[in-house]
Amino acid sequence: MFIDAIKEQRPPRVSEDIGLKMFLLNIIPGLGTLLAANHAEDSDNKVVGIMQMCMMALILVPLIGGLLFLINWICAMYWGWLIFQTSKE
Repeated sequence: MFIDAIKEQRPPRVSEDIGLKMFLLNIIPGLGTLLAANHAEDSDNKVVGIMQMCMMALILVPLIGGLLFLINWICAMYWGWLIFQTSKE
């Protein structure tokens, strides 16, 4: 289940050159995660990527939208960093 992937901090496993690209693509929250999950055929991380992308809609929520976007962006960048780190193993 995708929650287990988050708890275990288990990003999709991709090659090193793809890992760096996915880290950079995660500047747009969820994009790198979703593409890496598609490449690795990891359904748990596909859900994580989709959830990160859906969280982008929270920008529209008055007052707290900016804060939620910032938290989502930081989480997406961290997940992208994990993808890059595991690609080097």
